[in-house]
Amino acid sequence: MNTTATRRMPSRALMASLMGAASLIGGPVGAQGLDLRLDTLGVELGALPDHPEASSMVRAKAAVSGKGGSGPWTYALGARLDATAQNGAQSFDRVRLDYTENYLRWQGEQLRVTAGTQNVLWGRVDEISPIDRLSRADLTHAMLDRLPERRRAVPAIRVEHMGEDSKLDVVWLPVFEPAVMPHERSAWSPVDTRNGRLLGIGTLPALIGAKVQAADLNGSGGLGARWTVEGSGLDYGVSLQRARASQPYYRVLPGSTVVLQAVHPISTVLGAELETEAAGATWRAELAWSSANPVTTQALQYRTAPGLAWVVGAEFFPGDSETRVTLQLAGQRTHTSAAVLDRTRMSYLTGEIEHPFAQGRWRADLRFSLGLDDRDNYLNPRLTYTGIDQHELSVGAHLFGGADKTLGGYYRRNDALTLGWKARF
Repeated sequence: MNTTATRRMPSRALMASLMGAASLIGGPVGAQGLDLRLDTLGVELGALPDHPEASSMVRAKAAVSGKGGSGPWTYALGARLDATAQNGAQSFDRVRLDYTENYLRWQGEQLRVTAGTQNVLWGRVDEISPIDRLSRADLTHAMLDRLPERRRAVPAIRVEHMGEDSKLDVVWLPVFEPAVMPHERSAWSPVDTRNGRLLGIGTLPALIGAKVQAADLNGSGGLGARWTVEGSGLDYGVSLQRARASQPYYRVLPGSTVVLQAVHPISTVLGAELETEAAGATWRAELAWSSANPVTTQALQYRTAPGLAWVVGAEFFPGDSETRVTLQLAGQRTHTSAAVLDRTRMSYLTGEIEHPFAQGRWRADLRFSLGLDDRDNYLNPRLTYTGIDQHELSVGAHLFGGADKTLGGYYRRNDALTLGWKARF
């Protein structure tokens, strides 16, 4: 099933399209028990001074939702409109209509059953969650947005049983929906066949001019169960999932013409998590073993291998101030005896520093990711004005750098300066 519609629109009409939708929707209205509202409306302008094929970008978003119900039954309706334009040698315009949460839910005293498209975001840590395997990733702009904004709703049947201090969450994805990907000419595409580059692999001259083949999307997206407990000073949980990867991996098909085929390998994932408070900080940790991590051998053969991923993080307010600091140490290991093109050992220090000032009307924050095995740097400073009710005005930057196979190295020509406006209702 694919409910995403795509059509082209001239770049001058991008703003007019979203502003027109907002004027039609207005604010909350009641219609036969339905509370319909405009959730989010925003526009961001970006300049890419170092990119050889893209000079600037525009992206805009509008999201609407409605909720209603009677007795134990509730329902949700929602949709979003995303518009993107890129200028430069590789220019394009694209407008996408996508679903958000559209479900029917029955709520009992301890049992809740939900059927339809919904947000399934498991995990406790920020940015890198090893047990987050059932959600649908949004990769249209790489990692420019925070983790919750890089996830989309997914078709699911979900059963949640709430005990006195525990919860059992079972999710089945009856159909598979892959990640939302960038336009093939986008500066944020993980595949660059013009210059022979592939995210995670680095520069490979054999990929110059290669054709990209879509994945086979038939079948289920997977099944998972998560059991969590809220203890006295310690929350913990375990999970078991059998799921297809939302983010595609590109394998090389044999033949006289080089062809890259997107694949979404199915993996069994065993996960554990915990959260506690100690020494003036909130500590969170996740650990996940997965059975099938995709790799490519030096002979360009596709294989899968087991792997282990982990994250340990802390969130604290130094000196009991309003400044919030989040630090995370993350690592990933893929266990294979074959010589592969992929990185099999990765360690990162990631985090965010957020400081409100001027009586909360301004907010300065810095997101960052630093590679510990190979040079892999990402910095995202941003200054936001929140003095207008329900509105945010921001100016920021996204700075990349690193070795060839790393994320920062792949996007090292994608340094961007951004100016944005966002409204939440």
